[in-house]
Amino acid sequence: MQNLNYLNFIKKLISFSPRQLEGEQEAANFIIQFLEKNNFQYHLDYFFTFIPKIKKAFLKADNQFINCQGCSFIGGEIKDKDYLLSSLIPSRFFIDKSNINFNPKCPDISLSNFYFAPAIAISHKNLGFLLKAKKVYGKVKVEKIKHRSVNILVGNILNPVFIIFAHYDSIKKGAIDNASGVSVLASLLMKKEVINKNLFVFSGNEELSYDFPTYWGHGYRVFEKKYFKLLSKVKNILVVDCVGHSPLKIFKDENFIKLAFPIDNLKKFKNKILVLSGKNLDNLFRIYHSDLDDVKKIKEEYLKETEKKIFKII
Repeated sequence: MQNLNYLNFIKKLISFSPRQLEGEQEAANFIIQFLEKNNFQYHLDYFFTFIPKIKKAFLKADNQFINCQGCSFIGGEIKDKDYLLSSLIPSRFFIDKSNINFNPKCPDISLSNFYFAPAIAISHKNLGFLLKAKKVYGKVKVEKIKHRSVNILVGNILNPVFIIFAHYDSIKKGAIDNASGVSVLASLLMKKEVINKNLFVFSGNEELSYDFPTYWGHGYRVFEKKYFKLLSKVKNILVVDCVGHSPLKIFKDENFIKLAFPIDNLKKFKNKILVLSGKNLDNLFRIYHSDLDDVKKIKEEYLKETEKKIFKII
C-alpha cells in the first residue's frame, strides 16, 4: 500500500480553512472521503454545538482605522484601551473582560484567545500607535450559530488498547494546528494492522464553543461523555496536536494536557494521557491562530518522527 503524502494531504485539508462552520463540514467530508477511498470502516458521532461567527469588527485610534479582527463570543463596544492584553496570557484571567489583545511573538494578527466579552485582536506592530492615541474606540458584531459537528471514529470501538485523537477544525489556516496531527493519523491508518487493537478519533469542534470558561475541546468532551468506559479501560490516550514544526516532544504535564485535551475528568485520566506536539513552542506561538500557520512551516521529517513514535507506542 502507498504511503500517505503528508504535505499534499495537509494542503488539501487547509484549502477548506478556516475550518469552522461550513469549513469544518468540508474538512470532515474530506476525511470521510479519504477513509472511503481506502476502504476503512468508520463510525460517525454527530453532535450539536454553538459557534461564534464574527460578522464585523473595527478599531479606531485618533480617527485612524487599525487593522484588526474580532475574537469574542459576545459582540459590543470597546470604548478605550484600558485592557490592552497579551493574548499569550491564559484566557481564564480575562475571560469576561472587554479588551484589545495582541500576540507578542507573532508579527500577524493572532486569534490566540477568545473572550466572553467584546474583544479585538491586532498585530503587535500597531501597539506603538495605539499606546500614543488619545481616543480609542472599537466594535465587534458576533452571531451565535447552531452547528452540527461530528467525531469520526476509525478502528476498534469495543475494546481498544489505545485511543489516538486529533482535531480537524481550525482557526485560520491551521496547517500546524492541527492539519499536521490529522495527517499523521491518516498515515498511521495506512498501516492497517494498527486498526485492530486501537481506536482513532478525528474530532470536530475543538477550537471554539460557548462552554464557559473552557471554550476549547468541546468535541473531546462529547466523546468523553459517550465513551467514558472506553477511556477508563484503555492503556493510554494519545493526543496529536501541533506537530511538524520542530522535533517531537511528549508532554505529560497536567497544565499542558489541559490546553490540548480539556476533558471533564482530566484528573482521573491524566496519568494515561500523552500529548504529542512540537518541542519548540516558540515556533508555534509565532504563527499561532494566524494566517502564517501554513504548510511552509512544516517539515516532513518531524511528521515522520511523530508517526514512528506513535507506531512504536501502540
